[in-house]
Amino acid sequence: MSIAEGIPQVVAAADMQVDAAADATEELSLDSQTAEKVVAQVKHYFSDANLNHDSYMRKGVSMHDGWVPFSNLIRFNKLRQLVGVPEDPKTEETSSRGSKKDKRGPPPPPIAKKYVDLLASAVKGGVTNEDSVEVNDTGIRRKVPYVESGEWFARTVHVKGLPYGEEPAGDAAGLTAFFAQHGEVTLLRLRRNPRTKAFKGNALVEFATVEQAEEVAQMTDLEYSGRPLTVVSLSAYHDVKKAAGEYMHPELRKPGETYPTFEEWCAANGRELPSANGKPRKSKKGKEVEKVETPPPPPKEIVVVPGVLVKFTGVEGEIGVTELKQALSVAGAVKYVDILPGASEGIVRFKEPVATQAIEAHADGLAVEGSEVVLKLGAVGKDEEDAFYERAKEASEIATARKANNPNNKKGKRAGGNANRVEGAPRSKRPRM
Repeated sequence: MSIAEGIPQVVAAADMQVDAAADATEELSLDSQTAEKVVAQVKHYFSDANLNHDSYMRKGVSMHDGWVPFSNLIRFNKLRQLVGVPEDPKTEETSSRGSKKDKRGPPPPPIAKKYVDLLASAVKGGVTNEDSVEVNDTGIRRKVPYVESGEWFARTVHVKGLPYGEEPAGDAAGLTAFFAQHGEVTLLRLRRNPRTKAFKGNALVEFATVEQAEEVAQMTDLEYSGRPLTVVSLSAYHDVKKAAGEYMHPELRKPGETYPTFEEWCAANGRELPSANGKPRKSKKGKEVEKVETPPPPPKEIVVVPGVLVKFTGVEGEIGVTELKQALSVAGAVKYVDILPGASEGIVRFKEPVATQAIEAHADGLAVEGSEVVLKLGAVGKDEEDAFYERAKEASEIATARKANNPNNKKGKRAGGNANRVEGAPRSKRPRM
């Protein structure tokens, strides 16, 4: 997931290099508004709110007595944009090359010293004695060393209802400003699909106090760009997912608790790991087939339909989904049965909105053929409904990724002289501290 504009992404380029020879003779300057943005951005990188979630910056402030050089900060994408560092056209070309000993490839093109000096000048001119950071001629550090804390968890709310795959209207800064009407927002993070990086339509909003977060979590009439939002405390959202036995994504994890990795969770729940691009395919003659990458199709949209979900309990023994679906079909046409292996309860999604009628008509339960199990039907709570559709969305994303990565679904040609040949993906642009 990403951190919002204004409460920025900490994404930087590779090894710190400054090229004094590349300096031009003309003087560079920033207007006052841009300089203020640069200072605010830099301050945020060193804030508790950012460091609580940014392992890269935590590593940086833990070294060299806390000093992070301007020649490092200038590699951060947002600061590059603000200061006006030009993109080097050779960067993409050279990033996929390198010796076998250095899989990261060659170092990136150096950044002219004039841009480092421009960044340093803006920061020095904007940082005051009242700020929590201090500067010298070459870098910046916190006045008080960072101490890791889990207090942010209780001050965070989980927001749903934004359009999947679309960035919030007015950019994330607009969403930050929206919630700032109800309290002091210290951080906003957009949740993204870990494979496709598509925005999941969910966000985490961290407030300055627990009271502010709790007040916002109680609001039921929030709308953003005409879309109703569902807001709950992160603690409550976490507990619902944990009780349902769902995989806990890193951004949702409660500080101090331990969680299985995705691989461990899949193994424990009998789930198949999504396939990933492996070695080149082989033709019938044994020659490598060069894969031609095509953009993956968007995940199937999950439509929330009122009145189609019903909770069922009383599952015992070796009752499978097929038997459950057959028993539940007495109450209506079943589209999907959601139940974890070994669980005693689950949720059925009917094709039509028959939830109320099904519960009333089968108050005595539904018998599962060939067993003594009787399923009791009940209403699905709001949190359970949200969790169901979240699981359905993630299942759709996994299915889409698996289909996109299936070699049998890709067209290709034998390697050699193909203009569509895809070279290795560019290496990460995160610098070494």
